[in-house]
Amino acid sequence: MNEIIGHDKILNFFDRVMENGNLSHAYLFVGPDQVGKKTVAQEMGSKILKVSRDKLKTSPDYSFTTQLFDEKTGKTKKNIIIAQMRELRENLARRSYMGGYKIAIIDSADKMNIEAANALLKTLEEPSEKTILFLITDNDVALPATIRSRCQIIHFSLIPEELLKSIASDEEKIKLSQGRSGRLIDWQKDEEEFVNYKKEIDRFNSLFDRPFFEKLKKVEELFGDKSDHIGTREKLDSALSIWQSQVRERVLIDLNSKENRNFLQVEKNILKARMLLKQNIHPRLLVENILLLIP
Repeated sequence: MNEIIGHDKILNFFDRVMENGNLSHAYLFVGPDQVGKKTVAQEMGSKILKVSRDKLKTSPDYSFTTQLFDEKTGKTKKNIIIAQMRELRENLARRSYMGGYKIAIIDSADKMNIEAANALLKTLEEPSEKTILFLITDNDVALPATIRSRCQIIHFSLIPEELLKSIASDEEKIKLSQGRSGRLIDWQKDEEEFVNYKKEIDRFNSLFDRPFFEKLKKVEELFGDKSDHIGTREKLDSALSIWQSQVRERVLIDLNSKENRNFLQVEKNILKARMLLKQNIHPRLLVENILLLIP
């Protein structure tokens, strides 16, 4: 069971509203990925339903929704679809088995397609009695404004390094986790995942001071299996996220450097590429545009 660190203010806020009976019907948890948003939502759900967090998923008054895993292809589907939202609405419309609240968590809420989002909007506009929804996202601008406006927004921040030392003692892992407790926990469980993360950093650093054709060879692996477009885009987005963090570090080393202007443009292009990846723009073209800016 993952420990919650760095979010005491949020936990204390929920303790107060629960004590005062002022719970809202919908919360939107917004913040960087892997900082503990889902864990906090599960903690609040377990408190409201009065079950332990490790027993929450077995509660008949709890629902969890995210992208489906396709067992035939072995891949996660791109979107949360309307059928899932309809099923969730049906679950929430039923009376509580325990006579209290019903809790629903929607993870990666920004992955809802438009039909699913519209179905959720109806639930938010006409909430069932004693139901509480927790929407989780690291990209709230991808959610319709009509949904955001009907939720109480809770902002999550990166975790200070000092607090991360309660999870791990490896200084390198703590530094490279960049305030993401979930990432650090994953690395503690899976050393290979940490090694692969460092390899991506090495790949990015190897792109500098090389001819363009050599840069292309370095990144060829990122385009992966051509038959798995979703998996390729997810892998590329993960790599670009690491590149983005490395560019930011280079910028912070010397804020007044002339070279920074170029790095800031690289970062801007990476951000743009990550957004366009979600719009089915050809991944290779997006990466090539970034490589052209790397000195």
